[in-house]
Amino acid sequence: MKTLIDLTKFVAATPRWLVGLALTGLMAACSAPALKAVQIPGKQYQAVLIVPVTAPPLEVIPDLLEQHDAAYRHVRNMAMNLDLEKQRYRTAGGIVVVGMVAGNPSDAETLGALPPTAVGGEAGASVWTPAKTVGEQLKNLLAFENRVAVLSREDYPLVITNDASLHDWHRAIQAWYRQDNSTGAYANRGRYDAVIELGVGRYRIFEGQTSLQLMLKLIDPASGHVLARTHSESFRVDDAALASLEQDGVAFRQLIGNMAAPLLRQSLGDLGLRDLPVADES
Repeated sequence: MKTLIDLTKFVAATPRWLVGLALTGLMAACSAPALKAVQIPGKQYQAVLIVPVTAPPLEVIPDLLEQHDAAYRHVRNMAMNLDLEKQRYRTAGGIVVVGMVAGNPSDAETLGALPPTAVGGEAGASVWTPAKTVGEQLKNLLAFENRVAVLSREDYPLVITNDASLHDWHRAIQAWYRQDNSTGAYANRGRYDAVIELGVGRYRIFEGQTSLQLMLKLIDPASGHVLARTHSESFRVDDAALASLEQDGVAFRQLIGNMAAPLLRQSLGDLGLRDLPVADES
């Protein structure tokens, strides 16, 4: 039986946005470890601590600077040497993005770029993170399953060498997901039956398509041993996704929340933490 995919023919015959989706899915599936079976019945997990893993910045393709201002696109097409680099910055809605920024204030003013703000650079400035928002949803779903869930205020940190490199972020989240033992000291965090570490994998807007990947690990708080792990991914094709980042970014945050809800329900089932059938939620 032939199992290999001819990627050349596939790419040639497939729309660009669908190619990006399919290849992303293939890469995630190839790099993720197999799902482990839960050894203890889920009914024994009544008190759960949810720990968000530090989330990567949003990836936007094409870059926001290029999309935002026609002058920049014109100058780039003229192959002029602009001092541009990628770094993390915060939108007006507090959403952290990795993208190109102008090398100095005069360039930013000339190109009309959205002025980047270094993450954590302003006292009291608000930073939104998808992991915390999804964590709140997970807390509510566990309450619906008659479990007591607490969302940790502290993230599980990832080891990142270059926080403006999405490659480094993806490599770090995959390394965390593969670990069979957590480095979190959960035995001293309270009396919990289980810990769920919640990570965000692929997270981007690409040619009108928004994709979100969630990665969950069920952990024994006493030993730190990973009892189960699962990942799920979703995408939506919506030309309004890019515009949802504008102003306060509320529309984008709602989009991510809507995409996360079914992924979380699926993940809880994979981890053995769903006692109620899907039909009961309708």
